[in-house]
Amino acid sequence: MAGFLLFLLIVGGVILIAWWLLSRNKDSGASELDNDIVTVSKLQVALLAAAREIQSELTQMSADADLDSPEGRVELLRESALALLRKPEYWTHARSESKTVKSREEAGQLFEEMSIAERRKFETETFSNVEGRIRQRQADADPDMELPAYIVVTLLVGTEDDKPLFESVYSAEDVQQALERVAAVTPEYLAVFELLWSPQNEADSLSDDELLMEYADMVHIG
Repeated sequence: MAGFLLFLLIVGGVILIAWWLLSRNKDSGASELDNDIVTVSKLQVALLAAAREIQSELTQMSADADLDSPEGRVELLRESALALLRKPEYWTHARSESKTVKSREEAGQLFEEMSIAERRKFETETFSNVEGRIRQRQADADPDMELPAYIVVTLLVGTEDDKPLFESVYSAEDVQQALERVAAVTPEYLAVFELLWSPQNEADSLSDDELLMEYADMVHIG
C-alpha cells in the first residue's frame, strides 16, 4: 500500500475530548439533545477498484466542504454516504459498529480509539482537511505493485442519538439501510465526523492479502 487519504473534521486527542464535553445543543427541546448520551458509529465499505472515481469524488468533496457550519459538515457526511449509495454494484465487503454510551467523556475516548485503530493501518496520509486547513502530499507509487483490487471507505460518526444508528451489516441491503441512516443525520444531531478512504492515489492498491490483513473483520457481501 503506497499512499492513503485521511480526512479529519475534528482534531483528535485533548481537543476532541474537550469538544465532546462542551458541545451541547440547547436550542431544541428534544430530550436526546439535552442529555449526555451519545452514539458513536463506524461504517466501512470495501469496493472493487473499478469504482475508482469515488476517490476523486471524496477528495473534491473534502476540499470544497464548508467545515465552519453545522450544515456544511452534515452536507459532507450526506454526500459521502450518497457517493457510496450510488455504487452498490461495486460493494464487496462491509463492517459496521454503532454503540451508545452514557457520557461524553466515554464517547470521546471511544471515538478516538476507533480513529487511531483505522489510521494505524495507513502507511502515508496524503490528504487532510482539518477544520478547513488542507494539506496534500504526493505518494510515490511502487512500480512492482500489482494492479489495484479494492478501495475502502470508512465513516466515523458521533451523534446525539440515544440508541445505535444501525445494526451489524451482513448483506448489501443492510449496507444500504445503514448508509441511508447516516445520510439522514441532521445538523443538530451531528457531533463529530471523520472520513477516511484508501487508497487515495490511483496508482496505489489494496490487494486481496492486504484487505484480509488490515480489514479482517469486514464481512463479504458481494
